[in-house]
Amino acid sequence: MMPKLVLLHGFGEDARMWDDFIPGRFPNQKLHIPTYAEWSDCLTIADYARKIQGTLPIEETFILIGHSMGGYIAMELAKQFPQRIKGVVMLHSTPVADSEEKKKQRDKTAGFIQEHGSETFIRSFVANLFTPHFVATHQTLIQKLADRYATLSQAGLRASTLAMKVREDLQGFVRSSNIPTLFVLGEMDPLIPVEAIVELLAGKDQHKYVILSGVAHQGCYEAPEETYAVINQFIN
Repeated sequence: MMPKLVLLHGFGEDARMWDDFIPGRFPNQKLHIPTYAEWSDCLTIADYARKIQGTLPIEETFILIGHSMGGYIAMELAKQFPQRIKGVVMLHSTPVADSEEKKKQRDKTAGFIQEHGSETFIRSFVANLFTPHFVATHQTLIQKLADRYATLSQAGLRASTLAMKVREDLQGFVRSSNIPTLFVLGEMDPLIPVEAIVELLAGKDQHKYVILSGVAHQGCYEAPEETYAVINQFIN
């Protein structure tokens, strides 16, 4: 039996991101797509992982595909439940914990969300995930995403922001794990340094990486066909 695919969305979005990416793709795969943007009771990424694991069908194995924060959760799931995970796809994500500077930025973000609310934050946030050229040439899409996520739970956004701040560094797990992992990276991603991932994976033949040219943090939108091709090759 083929492993089921678990698709894990990122911060500032919810499971609807996969509605934009999936149609016409993964035709022979069973999909499990949790949404957790509304959750406000998880204090750490490990909490998200345990809660999501409780929603997964019993006695099945999985390949995890996580975008950004979803990748953090995917890696934590692989660490906590390695016997159930047959592969991990990290879309614009990293096993590297936040630096002290990044932790301060998370605190500022949580404070901004608390003071100004979800809509103001999302409308200032969405475009920053794409290259300037993509934003300029895809205004309708950027507006659609901003409108869609403007009503996300304020408490959920704050909780996920603070959970990402305190997540465990899993570089050691990646180095020692035999669970095959694919890192899909954006050449122009302002949030995930490509060099750190390339250095981490040196000599680790069980893991792979692909760098998408001209892409920032949203390969599912900026280069959907190429993103799907490398994921499909990996899971098959």
